[in-house]
Amino acid sequence: MAASLGLAYAQLTTSECDYKWITQPIDHFGLTNGTFQQRYSIFDEFYKPGGPIMLFQGEESWYLDCANTTIMYEYAKQLGGLAVSLEHRYFGQSLPFGQNSHTPSNMKFLTLDNVMADAVSFVEYIKESHNGAPDSKAIVASGSYGGFLAAAFRLNHPDTFFGSLASAGPVKSFSNSSDPETYNWWTWVNRVYLDHSEEASEKIKNAFGVLKKRLASTDIADLKQELNLCSAPSINDTVGNVQLVSALTNVYSFAAELNYPTVKPGRNPVGRPLDKIINITLEETDPIQMLNRTFWLWFGAPGEAHATCFNHTDPIFVQRAVPAIETVPFHYITCTYIPLQSSNIPEGTIFPPFPKASDGVPQYCKLEYGVTPMTQQEVDQRYHLSPSDIRNSTRIIWSNAEFDPTSAVSVDYLPFSTDPCASRMILTSNMAHREDLFMPDPNDSETVTQLRSKEVQIFKEWLKYC
Repeated sequence: MAASLGLAYAQLTTSECDYKWITQPIDHFGLTNGTFQQRYSIFDEFYKPGGPIMLFQGEESWYLDCANTTIMYEYAKQLGGLAVSLEHRYFGQSLPFGQNSHTPSNMKFLTLDNVMADAVSFVEYIKESHNGAPDSKAIVASGSYGGFLAAAFRLNHPDTFFGSLASAGPVKSFSNSSDPETYNWWTWVNRVYLDHSEEASEKIKNAFGVLKKRLASTDIADLKQELNLCSAPSINDTVGNVQLVSALTNVYSFAAELNYPTVKPGRNPVGRPLDKIINITLEETDPIQMLNRTFWLWFGAPGEAHATCFNHTDPIFVQRAVPAIETVPFHYITCTYIPLQSSNIPEGTIFPPFPKASDGVPQYCKLEYGVTPMTQQEVDQRYHLSPSDIRNSTRIIWSNAEFDPTSAVSVDYLPFSTDPCASRMILTSNMAHREDLFMPDPNDSETVTQLRSKEVQIFKEWLKYC
């Protein structure tokens, strides 16, 4: 189901883009001699010889953003640069083994080293194929997992990537870390709701308490109708009931993270979902109906996430919530070099606590793909992503957002510096997940508009002084 939804979205959004292709090695380090075609997009109408290469690195999506649909197009216009976007290997149509690319054995070349080498090779190609570009400086931007990549590109290939905009880039959310601070995702979500409305927050907490009692009561089967479930829940179905509560809870996280003012297809099915949930919570008197209306605000809206009933016994039902994500290759990535973990809900929030075994992800990865995730320490050391590396880095903008729980697992502090080339962390109020990377929209908040002006000004400073 997710695959068909994702493909439909890809066809919808990319049909008018003039994509091009570059030949890349399946493995840049000689483990195989094969090649594949990697998709990219380029716009040069603003380019002045020597102007910067403004690269948008494709994210974990079914589709590649056309280079004229990301903020890098606007920045290229202001900087006299080239606007380009590069699809991530194994995503969309950039498939090293065609339709067989997503088998466990064929995904072994889906490594961070190869992803970075793809981008290095691509920048070199762009410089060679455009007059006046050999001396152009490349600035890379991307968001979410892509934000992690944008930072990794700069930290590991500083000779190729002059600067980086890492929007909502996680660096400390790895499941095998012993640091409890890596699991602040739900603490952040909790704070977002408390900051919006203490009254609504208390009602949310109470509603989940009521649901817990109902799941242990004799009238549990009535929840089928009350929550529009595909099948009646049972007291004896512990796993199904945990999945039911988990899915209902996750909607609150989606709504905060993706609280965009307008619908972004494949991401949020309604505009300002956080505000709408607060309103539902304040006006609804029945706790179960409050949860029901909140859930169906997301899954009942038109779009790729739409469902006719809530299949709480399906462990992957909730994956349809954000259909822009191409789940199979992204799951493989989270089982290798960026083992993300955001499902640990600690005691003390307004949401049901949900501890997760620290060895749960490695066990799943070994069973599903035959791989073991890198540890936080291994990622930090191998790819220069340690706190010390980040503190001492130059020319990276870490862009975080008030509504976005990814901010809790991104860079939260950088020391002040008189060096104009020093990296910066910017936390923007009234902004959602990697929202600064979208093209400007009349509905944007004033703070998002101001952030974009600040980002391009920082790029100008770097290009002049660094």
